[in-house]
Amino acid sequence: MSPVRRRALVLVLPSVLAWAVVLAVFAGLRDRLPDPLATHFGTGGEADGFTGPGAFLTVASAVLLGSGLLIAMGALRAGRTLRAQRPMVAIGYGTSGLLGYCFAAVLFANADAVRASRVSQPLWQLGVALAVAGALGALGWLLAGLDTAPGTPAAAPRLPLADGEVASWTRTVGSPVLLAVGVGTTLLGAVLAAGGSGAEVWLIVIGLISTALARCRVTVDRRGLTVAPWFAPQPRMRIPLARIERATSGEADALSLGGWGYRIRGGGSALVFRSGDALFLRLATGREFAVTVDDAGTAAALLNTLIERDRSTPGERG
Repeated sequence: MSPVRRRALVLVLPSVLAWAVVLAVFAGLRDRLPDPLATHFGTGGEADGFTGPGAFLTVASAVLLGSGLLIAMGALRAGRTLRAQRPMVAIGYGTSGLLGYCFAAVLFANADAVRASRVSQPLWQLGVALAVAGALGALGWLLAGLDTAPGTPAAAPRLPLADGEVASWTRTVGSPVLLAVGVGTTLLGAVLAAGGSGAEVWLIVIGLISTALARCRVTVDRRGLTVAPWFAPQPRMRIPLARIERATSGEADALSLGGWGYRIRGGGSALVFRSGDALFLRLATGREFAVTVDDAGTAAALLNTLIERDRSTPGERG
């Protein structure tokens, strides 16, 4: 089985199993269930919401399978191992366990009831549901930890440089999304400032920061990777060569990296301007940093060459 299929199976397994359990319970109790079912309960455990059996099964199926599918798609689109996405996997398993138990408990509570209005659900059932969610979440965490990157990583690209030769690479990248958000937020803050609402200062600050990040210059040289607004050297983000293990490049979707702007995600962070070519850095800490920029392949090759040179001549680091 391919790594992608194996990961997909691990991700959808809890929601499918939870759905199968609910379906089996429904089939086993079908002749003992009232119509409608009591499906919502107040703080005292008394029934205060009712649904037909067919509608209940439809909603349960849609919630269980739909939530599992969304989590699986999000994890697979991220393009990283499940080990790097352990929190998401654990949440998916825990959610499936919680929902599956709650749906099954509702069916058992309704079994043999003369009228749905007389059905009750004790509060301790919530504690059991949370315990089931915690146990399945822990199982998801353990299973995600077994996942590793498929095969041996490809050799990091290199850009040939002669001894003593100096090279640098730079590109300017813009983001229409960040520009629109920045300008819009700044204008909204200005409008609110006229009314003296008190929230306008933060809106203007956020808007100006987004506007400043809407177009940046990405540079690779002997100092490492630097990202700064195109119109000024400061503020800037710099990752020195000593902190970088290797660099690669590839296509990336903005949403798979968490959205536009500076994003913090499981296993690393990213500076996202748009979808497309992206530079990925594996840091000495084991985390990953990504930045979307054109011609990322050349940047990665130059970085790897500079890293190799930096490691071999530690006394010349700048």
